[in-house]
Amino acid sequence: MYKTQYGVSKKLITERARMKKKIEKIDDDQLIQSIDRHMRNASGGNTNSSDVSKRRENAVYEMSLEPQGDLKPQGVSSIVSSDSAEIAEGYTALLTKLLLDNNKLALFTPYSNEMAAVKASQVASDVVNYCLFNSNPDGWSKLSTWIKSAVVFGNSALTWGWEEHYDYIVEEYEQIEEGVLDQILADPNVEIVGDLQIGTEPVVNEDGTSYYAYVDVRLRRKVDKSGVKLSTIPPESFLIDRAASSVTDATFVGIVSEMTRSDIRRTWSDLDIDLDEIGEEATTRASSFSYEAFARKDSAGIQNWLTNSDDDEEEANISITVVECWIRSDRDGDGIAELKHVIKAGDTILEEDDVAYVPVAVLNPIEIPHEFYGLSLLDMARPQTQATTAILRGFVENVYFGNYGRTLADPNVVDFQALQNPVPKQIIPTNGNPAAAVQQLQPEPMSTGTAGMLEFLGLQKEQSTGLSKTAMGLNDTLYVSGNSEQKMAGAQNAAQIRVEHIARRFVETGIKDLCRGVLREMKNNLKNPTMYKTDKGYASLSPQELQTMPGNMDLEIQANIGENSNSSLAEKLIQLTQLLPQMAQSETSQAYINPMSSYNLALDIVKNMGMDPTRFLNDPATQEFQQAQQEASQKKQQKNEMEEQATQASIQLDLATKEANVSLIKAEADNKKIDNKRQLLSANDDSNREWAELAIKAQDKGAQIPQKIPADFLSLYQDTEEQEQMEAEQQAQQEQMMQQQGMPNAQQDNANSAGY
Repeated sequence: MYKTQYGVSKKLITERARMKKKIEKIDDDQLIQSIDRHMRNASGGNTNSSDVSKRRENAVYEMSLEPQGDLKPQGVSSIVSSDSAEIAEGYTALLTKLLLDNNKLALFTPYSNEMAAVKASQVASDVVNYCLFNSNPDGWSKLSTWIKSAVVFGNSALTWGWEEHYDYIVEEYEQIEEGVLDQILADPNVEIVGDLQIGTEPVVNEDGTSYYAYVDVRLRRKVDKSGVKLSTIPPESFLIDRAASSVTDATFVGIVSEMTRSDIRRTWSDLDIDLDEIGEEATTRASSFSYEAFARKDSAGIQNWLTNSDDDEEEANISITVVECWIRSDRDGDGIAELKHVIKAGDTILEEDDVAYVPVAVLNPIEIPHEFYGLSLLDMARPQTQATTAILRGFVENVYFGNYGRTLADPNVVDFQALQNPVPKQIIPTNGNPAAAVQQLQPEPMSTGTAGMLEFLGLQKEQSTGLSKTAMGLNDTLYVSGNSEQKMAGAQNAAQIRVEHIARRFVETGIKDLCRGVLREMKNNLKNPTMYKTDKGYASLSPQELQTMPGNMDLEIQANIGENSNSSLAEKLIQLTQLLPQMAQSETSQAYINPMSSYNLALDIVKNMGMDPTRFLNDPATQEFQQAQQEASQKKQQKNEMEEQATQASIQLDLATKEANVSLIKAEADNKKIDNKRQLLSANDDSNREWAELAIKAQDKGAQIPQKIPADFLSLYQDTEEQEQMEAEQQAQQEQMMQQQGMPNAQQDNANSAGY
């Protein structure tokens, strides 16, 4: 390294000298010049000579089936193949179904499991989705146009921003108390319209009290309708730094539009703007003209639209070219280029702000690596669609010539006028031989390969775009007999993979940028409480709650893509309903399975099926649900108690019946014994009475039968013994039956004490 006499390198001295050099600030004129230079060097926009602009122009004519541009007819036929229109409509339908079908895109997830973080992420998701699909009345339509523009033109841009907007509602009252009126007027957004009139007669209440009321009161209430508004950007109006590969790393991003002088004065009413000094180039549409825009305009009024030469137009309605851009500029001279949001018309700066990001999201279906502009699906199919158009025109022209023919005629021999305007039974005179004067030309026969070529081009189109009849559900031949379910599923999956790949590109690029940007705009600009929709109904969100949300939230997009699609998730969740009861029976699983588990499962099933959960499910965490559950539990308990009482009464009745039967059996047995004894004692022979008495006593004491008892008495005694044995067996059977039926022990004891 070269050293000076002071031992310091020349390089270091040069660097120090450069640092000492004062960096000049960028003034307004320099900023305007920088913007104009970036606009001239930017890609996109009205760069009519670029390939990107030319492809977009062709796409417009192909979509509209207009035979212009590269489709301009060279012969008789002007037919245009509908392949491009079918691709645009087919892909738009499939992608909007995958991405916008449930009116939900954003799903924010917290970094922690804390209840506050979980709730904040859910609120953020609901607020963003409500903004995209509800508070923007045409939100779905703008998002669909954004997607379709990407399919047709390749790169499609959408911007968003905070828009201050208020509605005014007039309220009329016939009678209103002074105190009530004061309470209403305490709201700063309410004001009186017209004069107040005080009634001369008092108003009497039902309780007899009276008051004087204001009559014919008209109030005007100011309702804040401000919010994030979406705007799609025409492709020819979008400009970006040529060196940029995305909006994030771009030095310049611009949007060219037109505004009337009236709109400019209304929007920037606080500025002292001399619109006459804006410049001639800003007051003519020629400055922003592009052939793309030309293709979308009606050619009948194109000259007036282009030149803006409407001298009879009111001054307030004359259009002026306005440029809104985001540019990195070192306005303060600190050597660092900061991101600026600038709006200008001609040489006049209308607005300038410091911003943190560019509120523009871009979709592109087919990426060219490391480049901002990719390809559209119409670009991929253009060679086939143009070839199809050429072949179709040849076919139509061949049929036309075959039907109407072409004729050779000698003007010196035949009357041309009579030949061109034939009438029935007309005689056309000739000066010579008619055969020599007029000859009919025969059309060339149609090539046998025309139909095959058209079919081949159709297959090439499907291969280049991935959009087949199978993907759109239009392939009837796929479902013929003999095709297996595996074959049909394979054909459908092959087409679905291509569509889902494009949908995933949209999700990971523009859609995520949009959702994060909407939340950021709301956090920075919301001043009054706003309403939003949740799965449980409408809720209110305060600016404080929104601003204190954690910024470290992940973002997922609720797209119906792949294994995590809504339909696939719904099927998996339905399978889980069979597993959850089994898990609840396990002692290890009971600790983390509760009533909320079943509710959350049902909630996710209904949500992924695309339906409103509030129509089918009640949240167990709500007070209303808990109160209803408590009332249902009380009713169930009362029912169980009544059923138990009825059961006990039935048991008591059954026992009483059995006891009565037992008593009856006992009484019959006692009567039988008495009757037997009576027969023994009533013997005719008094000499045998003594033996009868002895036999009775022996029977009562369990002694054996005396041997001297006569045979007839012995037989009678044996009959009595058999009767008693039979009664004992009946008693044992009855006691066993009572034990089986649950008779209390005390009752059994009573029965036993009864002697059976």
